[in-house]
Amino acid sequence: MALASTCAALAAVEAGFRFFAPQATKVSVPVVLDQDLIYRLPPNASGTDVKEEFAVRIETNSEGLRDRDYPPAKPLGVRRRILVLGDSMTFAEGVEAEETYPKVLERALAERYGVGRYEVINAAVRGYGNDQELVLFERIAPIYRPDLVLLAFFAVNDPDDNLYGGVFRLDGGRLVRVPLSQAASPKYRYYVRQARIQTFPGYRFLIQHSHTINFVRHRWAQWEFVREFSAPAALDPDREERAWQLSRAILTEWAMSARRRGVRPLMLLIPSPRQATEGRDALIDARTERVLGLATEIGVPAFDPRPALRVARAGSTALYYPKDAHMTAQGHRVVAAFLEECLEAAGLVR
Repeated sequence: MALASTCAALAAVEAGFRFFAPQATKVSVPVVLDQDLIYRLPPNASGTDVKEEFAVRIETNSEGLRDRDYPPAKPLGVRRRILVLGDSMTFAEGVEAEETYPKVLERALAERYGVGRYEVINAAVRGYGNDQELVLFERIAPIYRPDLVLLAFFAVNDPDDNLYGGVFRLDGGRLVRVPLSQAASPKYRYYVRQARIQTFPGYRFLIQHSHTINFVRHRWAQWEFVREFSAPAALDPDREERAWQLSRAILTEWAMSARRRGVRPLMLLIPSPRQATEGRDALIDARTERVLGLATEIGVPAFDPRPALRVARAGSTALYYPKDAHMTAQGHRVVAAFLEECLEAAGLVR
């Protein structure tokens, strides 16, 4: 009797969600735990990301990147191969793979200079900090052997991600690699739990068929994320400075690592929606100015698309999703056109 009542109650809840609050029942690409990178995306995987404002297909290549496969050696006729590192703003949530600014840039360069002259590989992974981007670069640079590496810095959360990642720490001002552990890395702790959930028997079936499970899953993930990554700054007044000093060391090492491999490092600043539209965002502006100063100090060209995005906002098409806050396809097109101009002005494409 009790079992029947429970089943009836669950069925009623499921019916309620289906009729009054339907949930997305698509399965995205799962994460795979990685002792060097914390996590990565599996190779040759596919899934669908669904949010209130969009539904996009996610597919990975043989290296787990959201791009097509590229041969290890540059094909005959390729002038330069550009590797792009970044987080979800470049990965990019909210648009199809061919709408991301790396792929729009690749097509624009093909139209101007000929098909296959320039390759632009999107190696961004959602959720990554600069720490993971450095480790990923050192892993895949020997595979793709790029001529240029462009790191897309997102001031909104990159410094925080570098702290939460626990991949590196500073020891007397020196950058030190840290053995990955749940105790030292809130990000690793979070993704260990996510991986366990995603590999639970019947997970994909439940996600594809139960609106109730999807509602609980999304709320649980949000709660977990806030618990791990939203500690009040007031509890740790020097956190911002520690985050910056660590980020500074990581970015400096990334530039040095690129040069040791004969790869020219470049940076792209990804503005927050407020920076791109309203013009002012005190904390993020301060972080942005710091990274611009660092880029000058270490001799890395840094491209700032804020002016281009502010001009483009006069158009009728939104550059960012209002709720999700990632760039729309139009935002990616603006950034790609801006990057093309910067690369040409620097003599890096011709």
